Amino acid sequence: MRARPTSRVAAAATAPSLQRRLLLVVLVALVLFEVLRSFGTQAPVVSVLHPRTPSLSPANGPAPSHDTWPLRHFPHAAETTQTFPQYGTSERGVHYRLENTLLLSKRDTRKNALLVVVVLNDHTSWGPKRSAADFFELFAAFTHPKHQTSLTLLTSSATEFRVLQQELQQRIHEYAVLSLLLRNDLNLAHSLSRDNRHDHRVQKERRRMLARYRNFALLSTLAPWHEHVVWLDADVHIVPPVLVSKMIASQREIVEPICLYGEPPNTYEYDLNAWVGTRKRPGSLRGERNGFVPGDLHVNRMTQYRDDPREFIPLDSVGGTMLYVRAEVHRQGVLFPHHYVVGGQWDLEGFDGIETEGLCYSAHFLGFKCWGMPHDAIYHVRSASGH
Repeated sequence: MRARPTSRVAAAATAPSLQRRLLLVVLVALVLFEVLRSFGTQAPVVSVLHPRTPSLSPANGPAPSHDTWPLRHFPHAAETTQTFPQYGTSERGVHYRLENTLLLSKRDTRKNALLVVVVLNDHTSWGPKRSAADFFELFAAFTHPKHQTSLTLLTSSATEFRVLQQELQQRIHEYAVLSLLLRNDLNLAHSLSRDNRHDHRVQKERRRMLARYRNFALLSTLAPWHEHVVWLDADVHIVPPVLVSKMIASQREIVEPICLYGEPPNTYEYDLNAWVGTRKRPGSLRGERNGFVPGDLHVNRMTQYRDDPREFIPLDSVGGTMLYVRAEVHRQGVLFPHHYVVGGQWDLEGFDGIETEGLCYSAHFLGFKCWGMPHDAIYHVRSASGH
């Protein structure tokens, strides 16, 4: 008679357990249903970059071609002309190269070898009342041994290309390799002059163009045996002859001298892309980047260190008026960024650090530092407007 109450208690205890199990089964079923339903309605995965990639005109013409033959008036020079297609134009790009085979056959030529690179638009790039001849006079005065020196010139003008070609043919007997590039398909569509080129409204696209030309010139002509690279603006008209040798002897990876314009004692710092310190940042909202112009927050330039006893001072950014880069730094991928590298996201370009101003930013991740020479001045020409 007492067993009945015991069975009732057991049954009562079992009922809640069954309810919990049923509830658990229902919850699992609901979760599975939602998961399966979400898979059925989830938007397809799409590219973030493709919709934001600007259209590119097709490269016209046949594949690259080249011919090599001895230079007529100097048989020890191998003359090579290579053509390549350009984007959006039927005009062929040209890579013209003179190699001094006599010098290159000597081991000493490839020791401490220097490549100087100059990127210019046309004959006006040399500055008022200057020409290619003035540049070569400046270049010839450098104390670095000529037989250990190579030169690359890139121009966007077919007329200036022919002028430079003749200049190179007259000088190859002294130098290891002289290269000349003609390329103009990367030029800006709108008008760009010496007077408006520093306008912040055209700066990003102008510097993107410059970065592309710089990188093309370097990657087209840097030889495995080059140890040093010096970038020089076409409109720099005064360079101390010993300066290149001094930058090489510093054993630093990236070095820039102060660039001035004007006549002593009334001189002003020209290359404001060389600085150390902190720059402005846009607000956190995406829309606050629209119209943002990079600029100083807490920054010094080399002028502030003219009375500093140090021969070399740290820089966070460099300009390109005259810039030394150890060739190994370039070979490790430290080139001129063609976009703002600071603050970038997958779907949003950064807000600072384009072209030369992004070089130190990229280099520092690899252990390379930038330095300024505040006591060693080069001079930039004045434009017609006085700038």
